[in-house]
Amino acid sequence: MIQREDLAAAASAGLLHYRQVDPLLVFLLQRDVLAKRQAMLAQSRFRPMGANSTSVLMAYLAGMLAMVTAALFAVLFTTRTAEVVGIGALVIFSLFYGAGALGLASWFRHRGFSAPVRILTALVIALVPVALYSLN
Repeated sequence: MIQREDLAAAASAGLLHYRQVDPLLVFLLQRDVLAKRQAMLAQSRFRPMGANSTSVLMAYLAGMLAMVTAALFAVLFTTRTAEVVGIGALVIFSLFYGAGALGLASWFRHRGFSAPVRILTALVIALVPVALYSLN
């Protein structure tokens, strides 16, 4: 990285005028910032391997399967064990299932997959009515 002292040394050696030091330094700094910004944009546009349409479709199918499984477990739990264990256990089931879905969504988000994150977040939102029902 070029510093002002370097340009002042070049001016004292007679390679450029002293009044050109500051505009040249500003130009060089702006060019470096622009290059770094373009590198960051190129890096953010990078799609991780496996983020093609097949993996997105599989993520949607797995998310739907998780939602159906959660609904079936909730129905099975409320019809068979609500009288024995109590309806409060449904709150615990909803909280653990939701925490697992949020943990899995976080794992997918750190790896750059957006479709599974949206699906698992929808699963957590779908579990909210079950948890609210069990609190009543």
